Amino acid sequence: MSMQVVTNALRVVECVITHQPVGVSEIARRLDLPKSSVQRSLEVLQRNGWLKRDRANPRQWIQTPRIWTLAHAGPGLEIRELTWEVQQWLNQETDESIHVTHQEADSIVVVDRVESTKSIRVFDPIGTTVPMHLSGSGRALLATWGRSDLQAYLDRQLVALPDEQRPEPEQLLAEVDEIQARGFSVNRGSWRSEISGVGIALPLSGPGNPAEYGLAIAIPSHRFEEDKVRHYGELVVEGRDRILAAVGLPPMV
Repeated sequence: MSMQVVTNALRVVECVITHQPVGVSEIARRLDLPKSSVQRSLEVLQRNGWLKRDRANPRQWIQTPRIWTLAHAGPGLEIRELTWEVQQWLNQETDESIHVTHQEADSIVVVDRVESTKSIRVFDPIGTTVPMHLSGSGRALLATWGRSDLQAYLDRQLVALPDEQRPEPEQLLAEVDEIQARGFSVNRGSWRSEISGVGIALPLSGPGNPAEYGLAIAIPSHRFEEDKVRHYGELVVEGRDRILAAVGLPPMV
């Protein structure tokens, strides 16, 4: 196999991961490659388990869990496979950007996303990292923690972060109580003033255990009218319960 063939295949993988679900023509256009070369690369990558056709539209391509497994060694490796249909559904319902996030130390990291088609939209690349208390899905994860762990988190952030990013302990603890009662978090420009939305924890380890993954609808603040708060909250609750059902867990009460 020539070096150029290998290079083309790697570029195709990168393009699919970045823009999925994506068709042959769009890949060829983005990479300035002949469609025949793209098609050959896709078929080879499919045979070897790296990419596959989207079940919703077989003319488009998506990555497989194999890439996720190698890139993120550890438990819960099927998270993209597990959440992809729900991400697409939420995107279709709202035409806003959908994020799946994962806790890493005291931050959340965007590990998967579906973009809005609107000209003004939230764009957070995979790998975007935000302190947990400044993110909607991060605060939803904190709401699954015990009080002693929350206090330890606060103590760490009050030392580690600059003044403008430090949490206000009483405010954060009160918001955690609200999230537990409401079922989802509401973000009104906590990290960046122009970005708001709703977030929810994905308790894939079962009820009563701290959640490591979150799901969020991210929306430009100027479009986040009050009537959308409850509606989008209900959508992420339903999305969470669909994901839990896929792993055999009951819906949250």
